[in-house]
Amino acid sequence: MKTAPLPQHVRMLFALLRASLNETTPEISYFQNSTEKEWKDCYHLAAKQGVMALAWDGVAKLPKDIQPPLAIKITWATGVERYEQKYNRYCETIVQLSEFYKQHGISTMQIKGVGLSTLYPIPSHREGGDIDIYTYSAAPYKLTDNEANSLADTLIQEQGIEVDTSYPKHSHFYYNSIPIENHKTFVNVKDYKEAPLVNETLIKQMNPQKTELPAGDILTPSPAFNTLFIALHAFQHYGSGLALHHLCDWAVILKNYGLNIPDTITGTKLLKGFAALTFLCNKYLGTNIQITGDDDISQSMLDEILSPKYSENNPPKNKIGVLIYKTKRLLYNHKIKNSILTMSLSKRIFSSIVAHIRNPKSIFN
Repeated sequence: MKTAPLPQHVRMLFALLRASLNETTPEISYFQNSTEKEWKDCYHLAAKQGVMALAWDGVAKLPKDIQPPLAIKITWATGVERYEQKYNRYCETIVQLSEFYKQHGISTMQIKGVGLSTLYPIPSHREGGDIDIYTYSAAPYKLTDNEANSLADTLIQEQGIEVDTSYPKHSHFYYNSIPIENHKTFVNVKDYKEAPLVNETLIKQMNPQKTELPAGDILTPSPAFNTLFIALHAFQHYGSGLALHHLCDWAVILKNYGLNIPDTITGTKLLKGFAALTFLCNKYLGTNIQITGDDDISQSMLDEILSPKYSENNPPKNKIGVLIYKTKRLLYNHKIKNSILTMSLSKRIFSSIVAHIRNPKSIFN
């Protein structure tokens, strides 16, 4: 894959992430002549991309004479400590919520999040935003899975907690002040052509297993489920928020499981996405998986991660400009995402119009 040279602070960040994910010492050559500005830029990029704590593990392995200036180290270390505290609260919350549901005959499988973090060298340094769960019946002869999923929301409401059930894929509520998504399905089955097949495959591959967290045991999905789900999660952010933390998740999947694509997925566009993510992990994060694919998609993904074509850096200054900007952004995002997910442009436009009608203030935001 031929690419333009990356800025020095980006190369530094990739070197730190490689060292962290592979539990090695960072390549010293990337840091010997680094300036204070480059270190600041490296830190801010790591924080923005959701890999601040992970990158810190690489910083800690550098010789002291080429580590970042003290002020940056203090800021960085403080941020990591705050995230570790947050991680512990997340672990305690998912264990507590799982135990609560268990008392009512509901099983709780945690997807992504702290469950996936256990595959990282230091689990508490995999950053996350919310807790995603899939609730289903612990006793099918008493409750169906759908009934258990619905009951899970009702039980939360009975505690005086507001539950937003307007989303087609999941409900949303706050438990111990932490955002929770209770999934009805694993993907939005109407969003793209392959979605029903993907969701059906994920259900068949759940095979929940006990995973130990600092606060207790939880249920997490099988390696086969994680392989497909983590890739799909990244694909759905392609063109709308793809970040380095998605790429690191995929690198961890490759390191722990290898590349094992379900037979049901072969022959679909999704294979291009698998290949593109894997190329990027091979090139920048130290994985070594033999695969062929489309270099253009790999480069496009990297560009979307580091410098999205439609960012908010230069927002339009009037309403007409906003409409033009949003239209161009929608068409561009559809084009790149449609390279790996078969999507209907008319459906996307219709969905966008409906969303804006429901929330008119969002039209010119």
